[in-house]
Amino acid sequence: MSAFPRHIVLCVFVLGSLGLVEGRGLLANLMKQADALKHGLDLASKVGDIGSHRNEVAFTVVPSRSTTYSSGTTIAFNTVKTNHGNAFNRGNYRFTAPSTGLYVFSWSIATHSSYLGNSRLIVNGSTFHEVHCQKTYQQCGSTVTVWLSKNSQVWVASAYSSIYVYGTFSSFSGWKIH
Repeated sequence: MSAFPRHIVLCVFVLGSLGLVEGRGLLANLMKQADALKHGLDLASKVGDIGSHRNEVAFTVVPSRSTTYSSGTTIAFNTVKTNHGNAFNRGNYRFTAPSTGLYVFSWSIATHSSYLGNSRLIVNGSTFHEVHCQKTYQQCGSTVTVWLSKNSQVWVASAYSSIYVYGTFSSFSGWKIH
């Protein structure tokens, strides 16, 4: 009896005690449903659909130093602050989606006095969103939601001109929401 919750055991006891024909039929049906539910939960937990955190993914990375990037260059976010799920690769500065779903990405670039801070979020080699800073010494960024297929790659690159990125004040983050 320990395999079933106490409220089901109590219902079974009460229905069994009634001794009615209807009560016995209801009791038999309830027991079948309880067995089916237990079987389904056991199967789901073996497959990993219940109680699994394998689809959780989140990262935050920052550049290890301040540097200048030419137009179209991937920004080297190579210092990992958080990499839950290990989906961010600091070797190529890219996030790879471990599963299909809805993701959020946020990036922020701090610029120098001689450079504008134009940057773009790249998804599988194509620009998904751009940010244009029109003043020097500015912090520019954006937050977007993106539907990704498994193994899609996402990264941040400079756009239109050279960009000086202050490592201390720049970041790139992402997480799966569904």
